[in-house]
Amino acid sequence: MATASIGDEDKRSKFLCPLCQKETKLPEDGVDGFLHNYFIDSLQDTVLTPTRKKKCGACAADGENVEAVSKCLNCSEYLCSPCAKYHTRFKISVNHKVYTLDQLHSGEHHQELQEFQSVFCPEHKEEPIRYFCLKCQMPICRDCKVLTHDEHKCTSLDTAIETVKPKLASMLEKLDDKISVQENDLTILQAVLRDHDTNTSSVMKDISDHSRHLQQQIQQQEKKLLQEVQQVSEAHKKNITLYLESCEVTTSTMKSTSDLVGSILSRGTPAEILILQQQVGDRLQELLLPFGGDDIPQHLSLQLQTNNDVDREVNKGTGLGKIQQNRQDIQGLISPRLVITQKAHIKNKSHMVGQVVLKCNCPCSLTTCSKPQQGYLVADYSDNKVCRFSSDWQLILEQTKVRFRSDWPLILEQTKVRFRPLDRPNGIAVLPGGTIVVSEYGNNKLIFMSQDLNLTKEVDIKSPDGLHVTKSNTILVAQPKLKQVGIVSIHGAVVGTIKHNAFQWPWYVTVLNNGNVVVSDRKAKAVFILSPTGSLLHTYAGSGQNKLCDPCSVCVDQYDNIMVADRNTNKIHIISDDGNFVQFLATEDDGLQDPLGLTINHNGDLAVSQSRGKVTVFRYLDSG
Repeated sequence: MATASIGDEDKRSKFLCPLCQKETKLPEDGVDGFLHNYFIDSLQDTVLTPTRKKKCGACAADGENVEAVSKCLNCSEYLCSPCAKYHTRFKISVNHKVYTLDQLHSGEHHQELQEFQSVFCPEHKEEPIRYFCLKCQMPICRDCKVLTHDEHKCTSLDTAIETVKPKLASMLEKLDDKISVQENDLTILQAVLRDHDTNTSSVMKDISDHSRHLQQQIQQQEKKLLQEVQQVSEAHKKNITLYLESCEVTTSTMKSTSDLVGSILSRGTPAEILILQQQVGDRLQELLLPFGGDDIPQHLSLQLQTNNDVDREVNKGTGLGKIQQNRQDIQGLISPRLVITQKAHIKNKSHMVGQVVLKCNCPCSLTTCSKPQQGYLVADYSDNKVCRFSSDWQLILEQTKVRFRSDWPLILEQTKVRFRPLDRPNGIAVLPGGTIVVSEYGNNKLIFMSQDLNLTKEVDIKSPDGLHVTKSNTILVAQPKLKQVGIVSIHGAVVGTIKHNAFQWPWYVTVLNNGNVVVSDRKAKAVFILSPTGSLLHTYAGSGQNKLCDPCSVCVDQYDNIMVADRNTNKIHIISDDGNFVQFLATEDDGLQDPLGLTINHNGDLAVSQSRGKVTVFRYLDSG
């Protein structure tokens, strides 16, 4: 039979303490060699529930096994009920303190129990510890003092504890401080782990969403290309037939007719095309009458081809983009003093740098144009108009109706649809090229206007409110009745939506520099910060005096400070990009009344439009 080596024996004699995880060696005489823990014994009498029932010591001397119900503090002896009664009748123990175990567990006699608690010497089992050896720094019994510590200076336990206890208490205080630091690090690491999991889930969702979006685009493109091929083929076949049957039709007539029809098809809305279809169809029908002709023009030979460039991109794996890894310094998170912020300092008190009263009753939205000299644009909800103002707030243009462009074909003169009044314009934004986008809540339309405020295009969209143009040149449209934010291309096509079950009445929308979307919700009385794919990251509702009541417009400055106009409380909140309150930018004390629209102008100041046309400009950042 194989024998265990010395190394194996040594390993088996060591174990990790289940409490402190420190490696502990088993004494040579086994478990009995460990020091007796008198402190735990005392706790079992007062606090802890004993793991085993105590036995009466008096009965045990007679060989009987009887459960104890009391304890004599003087003798440290456990007693059953009869023995406890007789114990206090003997002359020698008449003054002993005998209490039931229930009385001891109640805590009423904890001080007495401590006074009578005896701790016995590990060397001389029957001798209680009475002294403290100053040289050896250990408690000893009377036998130890005589036999091994005779020449050592000793003191009483009460005297020694006056030095030892404060020292241990000081060390304990330092340990508590270290525990606080460690718990803070633990909290940060747990937050890092949560953020990691959130980020991973978000990226995976983005990839899946993008994949589905690409699939939808591919299917839409397939349908579009097939229709295009069919239309081109049919149109070309029609041209061939026309050439075969209409050789006597003059070139000028054909060109004028072609130009007219092409203009209608390329620029007309479906309603306009359907209105004109009878007139255009009649003219085309006249041209389809056979005029004869023998020669077939060579240019009618048509070859259609597909473009396979996209296949190469997909095969290279770039169709869904690439994963970018941005690693943060964890030490920067654990030690905030190492993090250098580049945010401009917000003034404790903002400074009003301008104020004007416009001829607008309810300027719900305002925005700055792409160039400073182009001034401001305002959407007036109740007066049903859109206005352009100079940089010093002088009225330049005002539009209350939307009309068709003047360069449309004369045939449109025969229609009665020349213009219509605006109906509750609410949101306003500017595309990079200067095109103005306005949401018409009353007409359920998104209208595109030239810089001279003439209509260039309109798109049907349900209950559009606040608008924001993103860096990727898409238009975010708050749609409160649908409880969503629509994503619209600059050409007017709806390309996606942002939804969340927290939405009750999304009213205004803006975007942070990292692409996260900020939505004010009037009925939820909150501001939501979401990822670009719609995952809810943060919610700000305020609390106490800071509580939001009627959040209207939201805007973001270059440092990702989020401004929120709270109409009912006449306050502008500044919140951080993680949804925490920073401070008030302006309140009723600054003359603020019914704040509606917000925009950051080219000087970095905040312009606030209010009911009855007042606009106030605040400087809230330190210039340095």
